[in-house]
Amino acid sequence: MNKLIGIFLLIMVVVSTGPAPASDAAKLKDVDFRPMGIAVNRDPDVLVPPTEVSPDAKVNFEEKSPQERPRLILALGGGAFKSLAQIGVLNCLEDNGIQIDGVVGTSLGATIGALYCSGKSPAEIEKLFVDETVQDAMFKGVIVRQILKPLAPVKHLICGKPFAGLSTGKGYLKLLRKELPADFKGLKKPFAAVVTNITDGRTCVLTEGDLPLSILASNTVPTVFRPVEIDGKLYVDGGLRANLPNNIADKLGEGLTVSVLCDKAIKPVDNKTFKSMKSVVLRVTDIMMAAADHPKAEASDILIFPDVDFVPPVTKDDEIIHKAIAAGYNATKQVLPQIKAELLALEKRQGSKQTATKDESELR
Repeated sequence: MNKLIGIFLLIMVVVSTGPAPASDAAKLKDVDFRPMGIAVNRDPDVLVPPTEVSPDAKVNFEEKSPQERPRLILALGGGAFKSLAQIGVLNCLEDNGIQIDGVVGTSLGATIGALYCSGKSPAEIEKLFVDETVQDAMFKGVIVRQILKPLAPVKHLICGKPFAGLSTGKGYLKLLRKELPADFKGLKKPFAAVVTNITDGRTCVLTEGDLPLSILASNTVPTVFRPVEIDGKLYVDGGLRANLPNNIADKLGEGLTVSVLCDKAIKPVDNKTFKSMKSVVLRVTDIMMAAADHPKAEASDILIFPDVDFVPPVTKDDEIIHKAIAAGYNATKQVLPQIKAELLALEKRQGSKQTATKDESELR
């Protein structure tokens, strides 16, 4: 499987993508994708201008949370199977009595976040990966399509449809429809999925409509999976522009945003490391992700950065899966005092505001 993902990454460099029609639709909201604290370039020639979250994109984060305590929103970033650490984050927060009021997820973080918000426990989510249910569904048909890739011209002449990716994503979508509610409205906790509009480069957040289709779009790695068509627009992996969606979480509701970053730490390596194209592509990808994510990470209310450098992009190894989850648990445990202190401070400020509002109304 590790060799397979290496091949995928090489294909991403040289293969173009095409649309994969989807009959169902989800309503979309454009969001500001720029890192917090970074100045906005107002040059009219900029290809991808920033946009703001629509007022109705709050996905009821505030409505579904108890008013007497501060809200905690998780921002779950992408990172391929390094994101498995997020299961440990969820588990640690639950073990310590810290309630999660909403989740914003990108890529595999969107899958894990949606499963959790649907009511599944961290243990149930873990089982889907340990049993290889997710892996088998995600890459169903990929190997066959890879073998048939050289026959693309023949297929195009016969069927009139060129290859648009190694997988249509139908196998993964089938699993998502089995494990998740059909619509965002069926979730037990508020949730938002981050995607990238491949036609204009904007980052969008999906908060309504077809939930499984939205999760598929957020996980759609270009060339590995076909772009997903929703409401006439084409969407791919949200990690292209908003791999760590903490700035999006901040816009979707007041409260404490806890970000989970699953990037690989960029450490010096020996020149001999780069003996293959695969090693170069993997390293370049890690550097690009770190460059995009770390400015956002620094602006997080609280950052959880588990050590998951040992986790490959895709794995079926139970030991690696368990270690990744444990890394997330341990990293969360280290920042628990900070989380509790921030929640307490927010509660005090919230109480002061409520008292001030009450006094003001009595004076009237």
